[in-house]
Amino acid sequence: MRRKMLFRIFIGILLVILVSFFSISYSIRKLALEQSKEKANIIAQIIKDSLTSFMVNGIMDKREEFLHKIKEVKGVKEIRVVRSDTVIKQFGKGLLYEKPTNILEKRVLQIGIEQEFLDEGIKSVVYKVIIPYKAEVYKGINCLNCHQAKEGEVLGAISVSIDITLIRNVGIIITAIFFIIVTFIVILFGYYMAKFFEPYIKTMEDLEKNLEKAAEGDFSDNIPIRTDDESGSVSKKMNETFKTLSKTLEEIESNIKYIIGYTLNKSGNALKDTSKMVSELLKIYQFKRVIEKDPSKEEVYKRIHYTIKDYMGFNRGTFYEVDENKNTMKIAFKLGEENWCNETILKDANECRAKRTGVDVDSREFDCICPSFTKCGGDNGYNHYCIPVYTGGHIGNILQIVYEKENNDLINLYIPYIKSYLSETAPVLEAKTYMEILKEQTLKDTLTNLYNRRFFEEISKKLSAEILRRNSTLGILMIDIDFFKKVNDTYGHDVGDKVIKTVADTIKKSIRESDYVIRWGGEEFLVLLMDVQPGFSEKVAEKIRKNVEGRFIEFPGGTLKKTVSIGVAEFPIDTNQIWECIKYADVALYKAKELGRNKVVRFEKSMWQGEEY
Repeated sequence: MRRKMLFRIFIGILLVILVSFFSISYSIRKLALEQSKEKANIIAQIIKDSLTSFMVNGIMDKREEFLHKIKEVKGVKEIRVVRSDTVIKQFGKGLLYEKPTNILEKRVLQIGIEQEFLDEGIKSVVYKVIIPYKAEVYKGINCLNCHQAKEGEVLGAISVSIDITLIRNVGIIITAIFFIIVTFIVILFGYYMAKFFEPYIKTMEDLEKNLEKAAEGDFSDNIPIRTDDESGSVSKKMNETFKTLSKTLEEIESNIKYIIGYTLNKSGNALKDTSKMVSELLKIYQFKRVIEKDPSKEEVYKRIHYTIKDYMGFNRGTFYEVDENKNTMKIAFKLGEENWCNETILKDANECRAKRTGVDVDSREFDCICPSFTKCGGDNGYNHYCIPVYTGGHIGNILQIVYEKENNDLINLYIPYIKSYLSETAPVLEAKTYMEILKEQTLKDTLTNLYNRRFFEEISKKLSAEILRRNSTLGILMIDIDFFKKVNDTYGHDVGDKVIKTVADTIKKSIRESDYVIRWGGEEFLVLLMDVQPGFSEKVAEKIRKNVEGRFIEFPGGTLKKTVSIGVAEFPIDTNQIWECIKYADVALYKAKELGRNKVVRFEKSMWQGEEY
């Protein structure tokens, strides 16, 4: 910046000197020309008056001597009287030098207008003026009395050449002296100006440097205060501004850290880092607002899956859901198709190091840090990072990220962001879990822990639609404990509850995990057999009947055995209305009771005498 300022001062000085030089030169030249022209006009006028007088007095032969005398005037180089054709015709050619010798003289004789010419060379400067002499009344003397010419006709011309070389040379000397004086003054002025502006220039340089750093997010440097005027005040205010801005950015960073719970990686540019943190905070806030309105944990899991895979670009890993009571884990979603952990962690959650320790697991710390990782040991090309997510005071989820070892440094940039999203997700997942537990409690029977009738009412439409869409068969078994009232009357309600729980357990163990057992009411149960082959429902019903019949029920004071009656119907074979099919299974159940109980009866159309459902 200082070089630019000095260069500008130098250019300014140079322009001042050049302008001064040309101004003086022009002024001297103009003055010389004006004086020469005036002198030439005076001489021409004297000659004109004298020649007129010579003519009137008849002594024109004396003109040559007169002209020689005029030539002796200082500065006069040449004087000539030029005759026009009209005068030559009347009085003759005259003297030899009275003929026109150049274009300008001929032009003046032709058009009658004064002409001037400057002949400027290195050694000399000559100013020539040619003044026309016309036939007219001049100072009381009528030229037409002597000359045979028309009024206003050009009779001749007076050519005067003035040597202004001396004036030119004097002007050059004066200009040179002035140039030297002005140059010295201007240089001296420029030197003192440079000294005067030096602290201001340095301040501007420092200001420019600090602003460049500020654009990169660095507000650490101060500008030295060199003067007591406005420049020093500006430096002081800029230092205070940078200090305040730096402190403000630090406070913003601290507040964001407090909100999200983590410090995001810094690039060294405070402005970009702050903008990035605020932008990420906004995204996290928007993410939380969205998942808070999602209807279930499954929907929240989809959001997490999208954020980690599509937004952050990770395509390997697993997100687990932990059942603290059972100490088991299940896969909520996978990033990619591959399984990266042994299935033992699903049955025993403590086999997962992140679950067992409750802290992050980073395979970069120690190779094979978690033996459950399938790529544990050897040069497999992959590392993994596992993050436990706490919900309700215990670990509710585990996020596992798997990445190529060549991206070891890159993972450091993403982990804080991932943790920020998981931190915002944790309370939402906790709330969704509690809501599911509460909902499940309203849909389950407290005695048997089986689903209740309300559960079926909620899933009936969806279930029937799925069966019809898959073109499959749903087996419906309506089961009733034979002579249950007698148990309550004989042994009491505690034994009755024991019988219901035992029968429920027997039914549950007799079917697949994908099937549903519902306590329909009292001693009655509804079994839904998912995707069975037509006619296979009777076989399952017979299996249940035999298993119940063969099981002893122990209670204080003795044991007893019970039987069940089962009605069977199949949806949509018997009807494409699911509630109608339930009714058909109930009709078959009552038919089994009529036939002596402890039987399985398949519904037939002949059993239904009522109207269509």
